[in-house]
Amino acid sequence: MSFNVSYLIECLLSGVKYIHVSLILAFVPLTVGTIFGTLIALTRIFKVRFAGKFFSIFIPIYNGIPGIVTLFIYNLIYLLFFKPTVTGVIWVALFTFSLGQATHLSESIRGAFLAIPKGQYEACYSAGLTTFQTLRRIIIPQVIPVILPAFTNMTVGAIKNSSIVFAIGVTEVLNGATIPCGTTYSYLEGYVAAAIIYWILNIIAENLLRLAEKRSAKYRSGGKS
Repeated sequence: MSFNVSYLIECLLSGVKYIHVSLILAFVPLTVGTIFGTLIALTRIFKVRFAGKFFSIFIPIYNGIPGIVTLFIYNLIYLLFFKPTVTGVIWVALFTFSLGQATHLSESIRGAFLAIPKGQYEACYSAGLTTFQTLRRIIIPQVIPVILPAFTNMTVGAIKNSSIVFAIGVTEVLNGATIPCGTTYSYLEGYVAAAIIYWILNIIAENLLRLAEKRSAKYRSGGKS
């Protein structure tokens, strides 16, 4: 078996056409997961009745299930009740990834909140600030730089893990890069092309987030750059 460079380029061009799908499958769940993960973390930190206890049990259980298993489960539920469409399958993937990101990020976010000394909450309350004002003005600006390293890893993982949707028929970078392989049945070039595209996407995302980490570091040093 020989490696054909021109064929690799063809696979690269084919995979590039579906970068937007992979980015949607990565960043929409990250956004949704960050929002709901923060809410979940806060319910546990402030010990909200019922919700806090529920998530303290649900999160460890759900995080113990591989993402591809939950993807298959939700896809089978979808096929059981609805007529399959391309848009519908993408929504299944978005739901699966969003829930997974929310449960994983909630743990990292909770840890970041717990890293802030309790004395800061007490000082804010004594100054007359409400809990919402305390979180918005004092706590969250300090949590952001703490959570960014973990968020960087989650982003890189989200871009890579978007490839598992090939299992339910969604065409993204991996499937797109291997489309030309259907005529020759030589898939090595297609997989290498997909690996190159994912690597470039992750390098860009990681560098941007590392820059954000440096910029947010002033909150950890009392405003000193």
